Amino acid sequence: MMLQRQAAKKRAFTLTELAIVLGIVGLILGAIWVAAAAVYQNQRVATTTRQILAIAQSVRSIYSTQQLATGITAVNLAKAGGVPTDMLNSATNPTTVTDLWGGAVTVTAATQLVAGDAFAITLRRVPQSACVTLATSLTGPGRDSGLLGVDPAAAINTVFPVTLARAVAMCPGVAVAGNPITFTFKLKS
Repeated sequence: MMLQRQAAKKRAFTLTELAIVLGIVGLILGAIWVAAAAVYQNQRVATTTRQILAIAQSVRSIYSTQQLATGITAVNLAKAGGVPTDMLNSATNPTTVTDLWGGAVTVTAATQLVAGDAFAITLRRVPQSACVTLATSLTGPGRDSGLLGVDPAAAINTVFPVTLARAVAMCPGVAVAGNPITFTFKLKS
């Protein structure tokens, strides 16, 4: 009888052991959650990079016979089929262009050397980490040769690549609205 009680005591977990096991499981799940979120964020940044470059190429194709990008808007580009379909809300308004974070995307003629010799693509609501990654990756090796600048204020940045410190300063991490970021491209690259 005494042996049965000792055997039963040895098979059971104490509350302390159970708490330790649950803590370890929680840590493992937390690490998986963080890793999955990072992969998801990287995927969104890669998709946004592809979208920005596709829009830039579309603008250049549409305006290839013209000297100036007058009358360029995201709506006109969407109507002409110059915006990636994953940026359009086909259910409610097929000419509304949004980024993956739900912010409006605008495309406008920019004044650089000559009025309309460039165009700007602005994303209005980019999270800080994505903003920093976009600013540094799109200006690094292999960047579009027609990229003139990347800045929240659509200013021309002639120093490429954008350093991490500069990108962090450009993308301060506005909690509610996100960061606006503008990529300015030459019309003729």
